[in-house]
Amino acid sequence: MAKINLTKEEKASLIEAVNKGVEPSPDLLPKLFPGAAEKFDVQALDRAKIPTLEYAGKRSKATILAEAGAGIGAAPLQNVRCFGDVKNGQWRNLIVQGDNLQFLKTCYKNVDPLIKDKVKGKVKLIYIDPPFATKSEFGGREGERSYADKIDAAEFIEALRERLIYLRELLADDGSIYLHLDNKMSHYAKVMMDEVFGKDNFRNEIFVSRIKKNVNEYEMAHSLNIDLDNILFYSKTEKTKIDQPKIDSDKKHRWHSFEASGVRNGMDYELFGFKPKTGNHWRWSYNRAQIAIQDRLLRPNHRTGKPEYLVTKDFEILGTNWSDLTGYSFRNNYPTEKSETLISRIILASSNPDDLVLDCFAGSGTTAAVAEKFGRRWIACDFGKHAIYTMQRRMLRIAESKALADEKDASGKVIVKKGEPYRKEPKPFCIISSGAYDFSHVMDLRKHKDTYIDFVLGLFQLSRDDDKVRKYKLANIYALKDGDPVEVYPVWDDQFLKEVKIDEEYLRGIISQSGGRLKGDYFIITPESCANVGDTVLKNQDGKDVNFQMLTFPYKVLEDISRTLELQEQPSSQDNVNNLITSTAFYFNEDVTLKARRVKEGLQITEFETRILNKEGRRFDGITGLAMLLVDLDYEPGKPFDMDVTVFAKEISEDGLVKVDNLTKKVGLIAIDKHGNESKPIELE
Repeated sequence: MAKINLTKEEKASLIEAVNKGVEPSPDLLPKLFPGAAEKFDVQALDRAKIPTLEYAGKRSKATILAEAGAGIGAAPLQNVRCFGDVKNGQWRNLIVQGDNLQFLKTCYKNVDPLIKDKVKGKVKLIYIDPPFATKSEFGGREGERSYADKIDAAEFIEALRERLIYLRELLADDGSIYLHLDNKMSHYAKVMMDEVFGKDNFRNEIFVSRIKKNVNEYEMAHSLNIDLDNILFYSKTEKTKIDQPKIDSDKKHRWHSFEASGVRNGMDYELFGFKPKTGNHWRWSYNRAQIAIQDRLLRPNHRTGKPEYLVTKDFEILGTNWSDLTGYSFRNNYPTEKSETLISRIILASSNPDDLVLDCFAGSGTTAAVAEKFGRRWIACDFGKHAIYTMQRRMLRIAESKALADEKDASGKVIVKKGEPYRKEPKPFCIISSGAYDFSHVMDLRKHKDTYIDFVLGLFQLSRDDDKVRKYKLANIYALKDGDPVEVYPVWDDQFLKEVKIDEEYLRGIISQSGGRLKGDYFIITPESCANVGDTVLKNQDGKDVNFQMLTFPYKVLEDISRTLELQEQPSSQDNVNNLITSTAFYFNEDVTLKARRVKEGLQITEFETRILNKEGRRFDGITGLAMLLVDLDYEPGKPFDMDVTVFAKEISEDGLVKVDNLTKKVGLIAIDKHGNESKPIELE
């Protein structure tokens, strides 16, 4: 690991920036992250000969990539459940539950064993359909709101740009990316993508039909009805090739003029009493023309007498106008679900069998489903549990869905026709989490405190030395670094875990506990999410400096949801399913308790408990912490939970009554709380 060398002035500048909560000077990047910054040109944008968007909060590419290189925001991945068997480390397709930025950083860092050397630089095709952030609303299947965008334009652009910077790094050299937006944001996105991917790598702007608003033809309006969405198509390099999309031709038998522009020797013979105009020629040689006349493929036009030939064409090559299809479908009752026809066209154009396809705004999982049917490997990422269970259900039932193309056997005989049931089980896939952990899978700190202390000390090449640290008479000092004390932040202590944060008050408390005479360097090893401040200099009672230095984990291994960090909540209604764009912190998967019974109207929740805290730091009362209830109408304990119905919190009465029609005899339930924690599946009593 490269050594960091900062002057006193640079340290002071960095500490001041951290304390003020602002971005440090870009000039510090090469010194802070010498191993990463040297790979990137911080001043590249200044030399760019293309227009760029400038707005508050915009960061350099070097800063963004250096973050992941330093382990900031990258999230360890954890298997939650897997379906199907593999041998000898074969690939499993992935459904990733978590903040997509954290997942992209993890892929870029390329050390996690689940994805190491399997994703970075290996993705052939990326399709993303992020929330448009234009405060527009799309009607769902029954007119319900599907988007309720809350992100301002500049914030949206920067959030999207940051993800695109990482996505570019994941693409193979011959890879492609398709960004699907509406007409209000596509112009900003075009400028941004020119900057990220290079204007020479812009390939096309594609137009696809969208859902139209109902318009009263007798009323005046402020604007025309919008017919199309925009898809920006970029490549990573000039190596990208596309298989031209084709559609069945409605011009299968058309007669065309036999004359073509340009001069060719011997191609100006007389035919039906005519010769080509000066500068033109006939399309075929004399001998071929005579054969075509005999085969009735060449004849004189019945009106002009000039030669014309028969064109038999089964397909037409498409350009950028894809208005022959709609971009939306609601087969899985998911807002803004994209149609398999649209995604099929993109996947067939820009990937081959066994290529890796990625969608990090996966929603209902259309990209994954189409990639599966066409034999591509795939990764689908979404933060919402509703989306995760929708995708899981879609994969487990993919055999029942429609085939997207004819399937032939080795002899060429069609064994499954397009539109018939697909009939194949999904290839092995896993649900994995990014940034959300089952506490028991990480470490039971209350039982293994010493193991934890040794582990985190080892991260910083330190060893425990209880004898030498006794002189400090301070809690949680376990080692020395260059002769100075090292505290291990006590995440095993309930009070610290749920109520305390490292801030200036916490640091002043350490000085006070030392009798006011602590001086020099003082190190604190802590999960980075447990600290509200960075390195900080404070004065002791004698006016001497105490230099507090944070030694944060290279991975955010621990984070508890009971602090006042504002987590992105799981949707409590269909209205805001698509608002789950960024989770601002990692969290443990807390236990959720659920009990329910049958009643005449459907079912009644008799017990619901979650340990998460609301924004005021208190437990949720009753079912107020419930986001949604997932219902499996053919539940069998021990088999995968197969969600049939999602009941959002707004549809549940305060006393826990859930009105559901046609409940079967075998009903399974899972409760999802507002932070995404889920109960174990239960059978309805």
